[in-house]
Amino acid sequence: MPKVTLDIDDSTIYFVNWDKLLRLKDKYPAMKVSFFHIPFDFQSEKSLLRTMRDQGLKLLKENLDWIQLIPHGVAHMPNEFLNADRATVELSLKAIDEFFKDDDLPYIKGFKAPQWLYKQDLVDVLDEQGWWLGVDRNQPHAPRTKKYFEYNYSIEEPFWNSKEEVWKLHGHMGQPSTNNIEDCFLNLLKIPRDAEWHFVTDFLSTK
Repeated sequence: MPKVTLDIDDSTIYFVNWDKLLRLKDKYPAMKVSFFHIPFDFQSEKSLLRTMRDQGLKLLKENLDWIQLIPHGVAHMPNEFLNADRATVELSLKAIDEFFKDDDLPYIKGFKAPQWLYKQDLVDVLDEQGWWLGVDRNQPHAPRTKKYFEYNYSIEEPFWNSKEEVWKLHGHMGQPSTNNIEDCFLNLLKIPRDAEWHFVTDFLSTK
């Protein structure tokens, strides 16, 4: 019986694949999912999708018993943290806190940089403020916080053949990523029914 975490990037109030997630929840009643969540969906906020905001926020709040929210940048803009200095990072963390508080949503003090692009200044500020970082298993030499989370399988891979005790599964909410939950849904159905589900915070590593 494996211990399983499932983390999904790029959720927003406007964008959660509820159809697939709720179908998974029906099959795995004990399922837990960690969303790396974009606090400010810039493109949607400036469009007519604003009318969908209340519904999306309501759905998130109704399902927080099995979903945890972890900041994934601020607005997920290109290269958002690639060249961010300390002052920019500090302001960004304050903005993240304000966005979540405005929506009355709880969040975990973890962080994942969009496209895994960041530099040491981000790591230093996160460490100082007691946050952890989500890191890419494919960049083993990238800087890491004192506590960090690292997945071991992407959901487009045959993880169900693994003999490891812990399956830390990583995917995306939608395309163009190849490990999106729509295209990889049949893979996720291969998780054993007796799997023991966890949030990513149950498996943080330390340097």
